Amino acid sequence: MGLPFDGGSVLQAQAPAAGVEVASSPTSAGGAASASGADEGRDWRQVLPGVTLGAQLRLRTERRRNFRFDDTQSGNDEGFLLSRFRLGLTWEPNDTVTGVVELQDARIFGETAISETRAPNIFADQLDFHQAYLDVRAPDAAPVPLAVRAGRIKLSYGAQRLISPLEWVNTARVFDGVELTLGEGGRTVSAFASRLVPVTPAGINDHRPTPNRMFNSQLHGIYAADDGLVPGAAMEAYWLLRREARMGDAVHTAGARVDAVFGPWRIDGEAARQTGRYGGSPHRALMVHVGGSFTTALPGRPRIGAAFNAGSGDDDPGDGVHGTFDNLYPLNHVYYGYMDLFALQNLRNVEFSVETALPARSSLRVAWQDFTLAAPGADAWYNAAAGIVHRAAGPDVSSAVGSEIDITLRVPLRQISLEMGYGRFIGGAYLRDADFKLRSADFFYLQTVVGF
Repeated sequence: MGLPFDGGSVLQAQAPAAGVEVASSPTSAGGAASASGADEGRDWRQVLPGVTLGAQLRLRTERRRNFRFDDTQSGNDEGFLLSRFRLGLTWEPNDTVTGVVELQDARIFGETAISETRAPNIFADQLDFHQAYLDVRAPDAAPVPLAVRAGRIKLSYGAQRLISPLEWVNTARVFDGVELTLGEGGRTVSAFASRLVPVTPAGINDHRPTPNRMFNSQLHGIYAADDGLVPGAAMEAYWLLRREARMGDAVHTAGARVDAVFGPWRIDGEAARQTGRYGGSPHRALMVHVGGSFTTALPGRPRIGAAFNAGSGDDDPGDGVHGTFDNLYPLNHVYYGYMDLFALQNLRNVEFSVETALPARSSLRVAWQDFTLAAPGADAWYNAAAGIVHRAAGPDVSSAVGSEIDITLRVPLRQISLEMGYGRFIGGAYLRDADFKLRSADFFYLQTVVGF
């Protein structure tokens, strides 16, 4: 599955999975060609020896219709402009040390129903430190390749189904923590200890308590990746811990992932099991993903893909065991519909997609998704931010929430990347049984990213 150009700014600790939003060096254009200096051989971004300046501007206009499925509710129809400007400095005094400081200013214009001051916030972040970290790497002659990153960092692992910098969101996602990586190339083991940084638009982004347990949590983990054990396949295994003591959360996630390419075929799968405690109660949950694609030899080399995704729900809230999968800190936007109406929680999802290259390095993607709930009568419908769209609707409600079609066009230029998309959601029997007033929704966006 193709992912949108998001103009990210993370430095990857390991090679990203193919198809996942590729985050680039701080404040780069994330794929747009870099600017050249006025003088041949000279880069204007080199402000001092070993010090490089970078900047990026992203603008996105969004139009949402019937997103609350009730035309009497505020925010049912929304239209706004998002801006995000980043300015960063990278300091590289030698081959073993790198320092990064990146400022971010994110704003929203034209929508009064969305708060620009509420914390945490995914729309607005008036000028603040987005990243600030130090990388220290062992010399090339060291017997064991070792790297340590500490400070305000981005975490990105595997296909980003559970841990992602979430560049699609206007404020993105960063953690304060330390990350240690042993190994290099396609064989690494990483360990990290961190805490999510909630965005406080009118103040300093720190760790003051928020009303949301996910933004108050610590996230720790061990992630192993190897692309040489099986020819043509990348294999990963991980253990993660999300902890929020005040809410009684200690969610352990153990999982594995495989991504294999055989000629024109690509097969990938991931499964994870969760144990521990959620809200003080025992927690037992599961997730699974199985996907595949075939790249044809037709003009444009169209890639045809299919995927199945499932995250457990809590089918008996009265049994004292919490069974809804904890989606952690994912990139749900590209996996469960670009309209962001679903998370990998209490969900069964099937997707079919076609993506093809167009002239001038452009690409077109069309995808159809079907959504059903695992426990429609006992658990909720969750959106991409793990917010509840609708609570349990009773024992006789249908599980068929609906389907979505997404059409995305991407046009990369020299220093500018353009992307536009349209999504339509058509509600199923669940919306009828739950007495929703409206049963369809529409989404349109136009995004421009400029890298300096």
